[in-house]
Amino acid sequence: MRLIAALPPLLASLALAACQPAGGAQEIEPTPSPSPAAASGAAPKPSGDAPDLALASLAGEYRVAGIDGTEVGGGIGLALTITDTLIWFEPRCAGFSWTYSYSGGDLATDRPQKPRPPGGALVAGPMGATCRIAVHPEQQRLAAALDAVNAARRTPSNAIELTGGGHSVTLYSQ
Repeated sequence: MRLIAALPPLLASLALAACQPAGGAQEIEPTPSPSPAAASGAAPKPSGDAPDLALASLAGEYRVAGIDGTEVGGGIGLALTITDTLIWFEPRCAGFSWTYSYSGGDLATDRPQKPRPPGGALVAGPMGATCRIAVHPEQQRLAAALDAVNAARRTPSNAIELTGGGHSVTLYSQ
């Protein structure tokens, strides 16, 4: 009788283990140290021999695979939506919405709720209703990274990598 009672949890744990990567949580390949051009805020340009990994457009629906070189933790999944003018993720009412411009690998983002120094510039953008909701630490980590990014490129693994300000966000199409 005990064997029958223990069977459902055992099967559930086996099914869950089959969906996990071997060796537990894995780190995303770290982003190389920024070049002097990247440190000055300029996006690196590919050399004549390197393939052009710049993107024509960022628009799409994405799964956030990594933030700052590590997988999204905390047992949550994050989805990012990019339209022609906005980048956002849920809950938008908590301030997770950015306006952006993108051209030839150069990316500029801004949001009204972005922490900024006193007297810091603000690029006006659409504001929605605000909400009082608990924000997961991984959502805060993603927001901080999106506040800082200034470049976008396609990686050899076909991911989109947003980088800048010492941060990176790795995205895969959904």
